[in-house]
Amino acid sequence: MFRLFLPTLLLLANSTMAEIITATFGQAYSYRENDTAFDVAVYQGSGPAVGASLGIRVNRLEIEPVLIELEMDEAFSLRDLSVRAFGRDNGLVERAPLTVELEAPDDLIAFDLFDTDGHTLLADQPGIGRLWINSVAPPVRGEAFSLPIVIVVKGQRAIPQPPFLY
Repeated sequence: MFRLFLPTLLLLANSTMAEIITATFGQAYSYRENDTAFDVAVYQGSGPAVGASLGIRVNRLEIEPVLIELEMDEAFSLRDLSVRAFGRDNGLVERAPLTVELEAPDDLIAFDLFDTDGHTLLADQPGIGRLWINSVAPPVRGEAFSLPIVIVVKGQRAIPQPPFLY
């Protein structure tokens, strides 16, 4: 009896947990000296254009903020991020091509607003995840550079309540 109960219990527990997804959803360019907003758009499947950035090398990124805390149903604009790329001799690399990737439970962020305007994320359910900012331009040595931004959505999932009998 116990042998049948334990696998059933594990299956029920796993069905209530959200699946962790990793999906590239945005393409962007790093800051220029006079930028006022992070240049980000919906990912079209091929990444940002690299023609204007041929020969660029990105050895590190600086991203602010590194933590985004939201309440459920609160929106956040990716244009509020500050992303700077640096190349050889720590020089600022303007308009380095980047991609934006989400690694999180599949119900953490709703993309309805992002699909419409290309920059707004909506906190859907409580949890924690990461946005990865990835350089498309190669470094001088090694792999392409990427940095995470932690996203925390605060709140509590609604727990179904049994009907009260009075």
